[in-house]
Amino acid sequence: MRDILHRIPLFSELDEEELQSLERIVKIRHVEKKRIIVYEDEPGDSLYIVLDGMVKISSYAPDGKEIVLALLGKGSFFGEMALLDKQPRSATVTTLEDSSLGQISRGDLTPLLMEQPKITLKLLSEIVSRLRKTSRILERISSMDVPHRLYAYLVDFCYRFGRPEDKGWFQVVLPTHQLIADQLSTSRETISRAISMLKKEGILVPGGRRGQMRIDVDTLNAMLDRL
Repeated sequence: MRDILHRIPLFSELDEEELQSLERIVKIRHVEKKRIIVYEDEPGDSLYIVLDGMVKISSYAPDGKEIVLALLGKGSFFGEMALLDKQPRSATVTTLEDSSLGQISRGDLTPLLMEQPKITLKLLSEIVSRLRKTSRILERISSMDVPHRLYAYLVDFCYRFGRPEDKGWFQVVLPTHQLIADQLSTSRETISRAISMLKKEGILVPGGRRGQMRIDVDTLNAMLDRL
């Protein structure tokens, strides 16, 4: 367990003794695919770390439409906002695949943040990073057409979840077209057409299993630079 925690960016600067203290307060949860971990507007008293798998962060519009805010993979965490400000959860979190989560309660996390400023600084850094990313996403949605929103999304997704190959190519398993559409405020059909065009141009090359792609990230970046 200590080895897993050490590989998580939030805890990577802790020494062996500090990791041992952390290990004692982390509860492990194994959650099946498509299960809700936390609900929007419910009270929040725990922070969760994705030890393995992937989760979807989403909110719901008044008409019931789901708005996908982010996808988080191994090493990411969620639930910190409600934990820190004691307000209700700001979003619903659902597993996209079988996942292992580490859970730390508010009662255990608060003393840890007081005793370990390195964790506090990493936590604040990640929160600021997410705010910056949200700002960039809003800017893209308001200023870019759908194909360019998709190019930016694919580049970001490859950097976060992909495996780099030679000459600017990445190998990655993409979410469904519907899930991508939900994040880019458009329709599944529009995303499907845009992805089909990228395949015809040889920028996306299908792999051996569903969703698996080889993606020419350098070319996508060049297309974005021409905006």
